[in-house]
Amino acid sequence: MIKRSIDFSDELLLLSERLEIGVLSPDDITVTYLNALNEDEIVGLTEARHQHWNIANVKRYIDNSNKPGESILFQVSLKQTDKHIGNIRLFNFHEVHNRAELSFLFYDMEEWGKGYATEALDTVVNYAFESLKLHRIHADYYELNVRSARVFEKLGFEIEGTYRDHFLLDDMYIDSVRVGKIAK
Repeated sequence: MIKRSIDFSDELLLLSERLEIGVLSPDDITVTYLNALNEDEIVGLTEARHQHWNIANVKRYIDNSNKPGESILFQVSLKQTDKHIGNIRLFNFHEVHNRAELSFLFYDMEEWGKGYATEALDTVVNYAFESLKLHRIHADYYELNVRSARVFEKLGFEIEGTYRDHFLLDDMYIDSVRVGKIAK
């Protein structure tokens, strides 16, 4: 990977109709967030499930996920209440090929099913294409993760392929689905 010259600061703030999306900092960690990272219903279809999360490793993850030219970890919060409901990460920036990878986790189950993930990802993807001048964004998800599949479909990501038996989940191998979107 070649580091992309992307300048972002803690002041970066993206706005959508109902959401504020800024850079997540270790100061933003709450007990609710930390507990959610250890809930199987929330992280069970993600790679976060392989670790018991505590304050130290969450801080380390946040610090490692906010490296200019490599990765940006966004915090998604409700505008009206400033309630943190999830994260979106852009990472593996490639300067030559103008692409990056995308991942997300919306951990507040009270807010599931309200379209926040789609709205937030649409905002971040538009930022990546328009402001960062990326040509392509791609992501992978567990084939069983129908929520992720729906979000990517709504956003116009296309299924590009499948990594067969890519993840071991409950003593069973499952596929990983690769999706991508090209800038218009």
